[in-house]
Amino acid sequence: MGRLKIPEPQWVRENSELVEVCRRWQEQAYIAVDTEFVRTTTFYPEAGLIQVADSEGPVLIDPLTVSDWTPLKEVFENPLVVKVFHACAEDLEVCRQLTGTVPTPVADSQIGGALAGLGGIMGFQRLVKEILNINLPKEETRSDWLKRPLREEQIEYAVADVHYLYRLYPRLMSLLKKLNRQSWLAEECERLLRRSEKNDNAANYYRRVKLAWKLRPQELLILQQLVLWREQEARSRNVPRNKVIDDNTLWNIARFKARNRDQLIKAGMKPPAVREDGKTLLKIVAEGLAIDKDKLPRQLDRPLSPQAGQWLKLMKEAVNSKAEMLEIPPEILARKKALEALLRSGYPNGPFRLPESLRGWRKAEIGDYLVQLLQDQTRVISLRKTTHDETPL
Repeated sequence: MGRLKIPEPQWVRENSELVEVCRRWQEQAYIAVDTEFVRTTTFYPEAGLIQVADSEGPVLIDPLTVSDWTPLKEVFENPLVVKVFHACAEDLEVCRQLTGTVPTPVADSQIGGALAGLGGIMGFQRLVKEILNINLPKEETRSDWLKRPLREEQIEYAVADVHYLYRLYPRLMSLLKKLNRQSWLAEECERLLRRSEKNDNAANYYRRVKLAWKLRPQELLILQQLVLWREQEARSRNVPRNKVIDDNTLWNIARFKARNRDQLIKAGMKPPAVREDGKTLLKIVAEGLAIDKDKLPRQLDRPLSPQAGQWLKLMKEAVNSKAEMLEIPPEILARKKALEALLRSGYPNGPFRLPESLRGWRKAEIGDYLVQLLQDQTRVISLRKTTHDETPL
């Protein structure tokens, strides 16, 4: 099949056929999984193809004809079968949408490649080249996977992904074993799954709005309710969030506490949107204004001060140095968000507490050192203050 000599896939188009292959997968130590989907005008990804590879070869599942996903759900939930993906965040969403569950345990080869010292966060084609020395085509990445029949080039591309993912996984694990980092990958993937569940909590989405930290508690409550409404509408209408209303408009409505249709338009809404949703949004604002002060959320953290920014710079330098020693990307060792969380936990006087994202294997590799670095900074500040106080006038 094609120039890469990829094996012919087994097609699954009927519920009964899915039962049979899932029975086989229940006995596997690991399976490679990938998904192809379209998500241009919808909120939810529309699955066009599910690819799985095991010791017997590749399987292509047609989600346009299969209707009972219970057997695959049971495979995804089997703790004895590792589900291998590459850059799996969106794949997990597709799996949840189809089966109602997120696969576990998972192994993400993109994270594994970074932890194995193969370079920065890399695409699948580059990882295959690095580990298997095979050049994969990538022309079909933006194909229409909902159109039938699929073209031969699409099928070859889809099969190649899981065929080579299945082949490279044991070699990747061998590299990690030599470095004694298999547990690092397992921990990262478990954290990824927890983050996937946490991100599904729509009540916290308002924190993602740029400049939300500028809002006072009452305005922040209004923004929280507006964002929650937008999320519910985007899901029920199955359209992207910005097709309902964009972040900037929501921020303006909350900040200026819009009380009439003209103010909604001034905030950024188009007249047709005001006609459709204006009454609802004005009601949300009015209800937010009526909430008791003791029930308002706490104002979000402001950006770091210039002085705290200098401490953050020292932390980044320490991370970069350690990452170079470990031969892994600095962003894998410690992301900026994690460093800021650590700094905010005790700035400026301490003590400092490691956030969850700097615990586990990171604690010994960089977390404890960063805490000590910050504690040293507090002692320097204290010493300077003491010396200044004792200086005679």
